[in-house]
This record gives sequence, structure tokens and C-alpha cells, in this order.
Amino acid sequence: MKRFLGFALSAILLCACNEQNAKENAAKNSPAEISQNETSKNAVIYYSQTGTTKKVAEEFSKQLSAKIFELKMVTPYPSTYDSTIAAVKRERESKTHPTLQNAKLNLTSFDTLYIGYPIMFGTFAPPIYTFLDSNNLSGKAIVPFCTYGSGGRLASAHEIQEIETNANVLIAFGISHKRANNSAVNVADEIKNFIDKVRAGAKEEILVGAYSEERALTQDDSAAFIAATKDYAYLNLKPLAVSSQVVAGTNYLFKCTMQAFGAPETLVSVKIFAPLPNQGEPQFIEMMKN
Repeated sequence: MKRFLGFALSAILLCACNEQNAKENAAKNSPAEISQNETSKNAVIYYSQTGTTKKVAEEFSKQLSAKIFELKMVTPYPSTYDSTIAAVKRERESKTHPTLQNAKLNLTSFDTLYIGYPIMFGTFAPPIYTFLDSNNLSGKAIVPFCTYGSGGRLASAHEIQEIETNANVLIAFGISHKRANNSAVNVADEIKNFIDKVRAGAKEEILVGAYSEERALTQDDSAAFIAATKDYAYLNLKPLAVSSQVVAGTNYLFKCTMQAFGAPETLVSVKIFAPLPNQGEPQFIEMMKN
């Protein structure tokens, strides 16, 4: 059962075993690039706790002209952040996942599934485990998308690929809660640009290659880091070094230590964007495990 896989944040290497003919069928039917099959049928499937992921999912559905499915828990998580963290922690420790009202969906007529979720404890929210455990996604193309406070886009996409070994997991979209709910951010354009990348068969970008060599932080680097991470004190981030890329503003990639939720200290990379002067505050874009 897949429901007992993937709870350890640092051990997200999972295995699913299937018959050889299923593997061959998946390899034959999984499109390498969406552009090779423009008539493919899309579905958007998502879980949302606070409404942010719902907002993003609805925009994906609108732009793709796709059928949309909302995964609903039988017993929703509590409404407060701390209570939700406690509930999810209990699920992780007991290796159980929440019961959904609609865990099993009829997806036979869809080739490409856009699967959306908020990030919890560094990976997708537990209702997604229930959905994955309840449905056969062999031969499907899967496009993960997520909303987060401090990252988890790549880790969650990798975990889906480890679970769904007979599906083709493509590039993943992620946006912070703050940006998704900021009226000054054109979320629709960001989603359109991402969908164009999916259709063109784009692969995950290697961020570091486009950046400068790592260096010690300057006063300006530190100021950008402090401004962008002021709402993330609970992560206990300490920058060690930084690399940067000048665009219409500056992209920063900070190497940091993190010690959050009582977990051991770990190394992470934090991506921050600083707009040009007088065009806004530095923004926390994403955090990735090293």
C-alpha cells in the first residue's frame, strides 16, 4: 500500500512494484512531451486547506479548459496553523493518512493530470497520499503544482515520481502563499508561462549554473535576506554564503543552515528575488534541500 510510504522528510525515496507488462504499457503511453500530443485531455486535481491552492487550481483549469476535481477530507484539518501542524505530525508519526470523501476518481479519459497541493512538512499535504494510494495513474503524465510558505516544490515532485513509477512526472510549478495572494503579482501570467513550458517539453532548470560563484555575504546581500525572510523566523535560517544573478533586479541563491520544528540542523538553499530600487521589497521565492 502506498499509504505507508513517504512520511520521513529526509527519506523520500519510495518504491512501487508492478508487473512487467504494466511497466511496458506505461512506457509506451507516457508522453515525453505534451507538445507531441496536443489533443491530450487534461484534468486538474487538487487539495486546498486555506483556499490558496484552490485559487491556483482554478486558474490552471481555466487556462487548460480542463475538468477540475477538488479532493475533500471527511474530517478537515483544524482552521489554525498550529493545530494543523499538530494534526499532520500525528498522522506522520502513526503512518496514517486522512480519509477523503472522493479518494477514487474516474480518470480513464484523461492523459495529463495537473495535481495541486499545499506543502506541509516539506512535501505534499497528506490528502495527496490518500489520492495516490487510491488511483492507478500508470501511463499518465503528471504535472505537480504547489503553494508553500518556504518551498518544497522539487522535493514533492520527486516524491510523486518515486511513488508513481509507472507515470511520467513532468516539471513542477510552485508559488508562495504570499505571492499567490498578492494583487500586484500576475499569477495568471506565471501559470500561462509555465503551461507553455510544459507543452514545449521543458525540463527542470539547474538554477546554480546561471548564478555567480558563491561568496561571503555583503551588507546588501544580508539586507535582502533579512527583508525576504522576516516572516519565516520559525525556520531558524542562517545564511552561510550566496550566489547571485542580475536580471531586472537580482536573483539570490543563499546557502543556509535550517533548524525548524525541532528537527536536526540541515543545509538548504533559499531563492530570493530583489526587484529594482523603488519597485518593491525582496521576495522569498523558494527553499530547496541541499
